[in-house]
Amino acid sequence: MPITLCTALMLSSFFFGSLTLLAWLAAVSLLAGVIKGVSGFGAALIMAPLFGLWLTPSHASALVILLHAATALQGWRNWSRLVRWKSVTPLALVALACTMLTTRLFNDGDNTQVHRLMGAVVILLTLLHVGGWRWRHQGGVAATLSAGLASGAMTALGGMGGAPAVYYFSGGPGGKAEDHHVTARLRANLLGYFCLLFVGASLILGLQRHINVAVLASSAVLVPVFAAGVLIGERLYRHLPACWINFTVTALLLGSGLLSLLR
Repeated sequence: MPITLCTALMLSSFFFGSLTLLAWLAAVSLLAGVIKGVSGFGAALIMAPLFGLWLTPSHASALVILLHAATALQGWRNWSRLVRWKSVTPLALVALACTMLTTRLFNDGDNTQVHRLMGAVVILLTLLHVGGWRWRHQGGVAATLSAGLASGAMTALGGMGGAPAVYYFSGGPGGKAEDHHVTARLRANLLGYFCLLFVGASLILGLQRHINVAVLASSAVLVPVFAAGVLIGERLYRHLPACWINFTVTALLLGSGLLSLLR
């Protein structure tokens, strides 16, 4: 085992107080990576509530953001050509501005009630999605600001900025059809968006001094696990029909909302 990995393991176990907890976080990271590889979405919705069962809000949020930032370019050649950067970039800039303004608010004090509110919102969005509701828009300023602000606030809360982005990209121009091509485009837009969002958010956390030795040590251990999960998910994606991917995203939204609500 490389010396750097040994050091990271020792530091992580020291800060976590238990290798069992570290193993639990690794298992969650692996599952989240598989889901991200399959759908391009959902990893944070698994990580945030499950990490939050054992870690402080600031620690859990920083881990989610750093893990996504470290693997942001994974599989770039496979999805970058499908990304609509003209839609992705403005949304990411609005979200990052909101993240910068709200990070300190969500990382100070007891956020139990805020987590429950977010859980209720996610459950509501899931029920609307299952009921056939779609946010139809033309990608104008109002839609971009609304989705960006919501995504930025949820990113600051626990790295869960994906839900608003899913509804934004699936409801915009070219997102109405239900076929594999549209699913591939949606997946690519989400991966491109997360690339900009989480790399930018990690820089914001660093500037605001929310990244400490404990976060860096645990990230060093969990990043390879998360990346391995993404690789597995990408291979599974080639063999899964679009309806399965849609079902996975819906189930993740519901599960994440329930966990956040019952926390």
